[in-house]
Amino acid sequence: MKFLVLIICFLLNGCSTATFNSNAGIYAENKIRESVVKRYTNSEVWKLGASQVGHVEARFCQKDIRDYKPSKEALIADLKVKTQKLGGNALVFDSCLVNRTTASCHTKIDCNGMAYLITYK
Repeated sequence: MKFLVLIICFLLNGCSTATFNSNAGIYAENKIRESVVKRYTNSEVWKLGASQVGHVEARFCQKDIRDYKPSKEALIADLKVKTQKLGGNALVFDSCLVNRTTASCHTKIDCNGMAYLITYK
């Protein structure tokens, strides 16, 4: 019995120093950042008197045909995260350009947009 208690104490002590690395925190942070940015058209941000914060880009390179390729929505979500990191809360999505078979990528996708800050009075 004493031996069993000693083993349990040893295991509990060993587990107390164990660490687990995960990207869950980054994923959650990016989801929160994405949620505070809305998409607008050029005329909508002009009517709202938005201030331009900067240009945002999302890029993806599919090295092999069997590799994962993100959706357009996933790349726009990345643009929203970058917009929020610049201090904006509005995104005017411009376009996604798809290049097939470049020197280093099977498929290369470049998406662009403009980040804005809308202040509500």
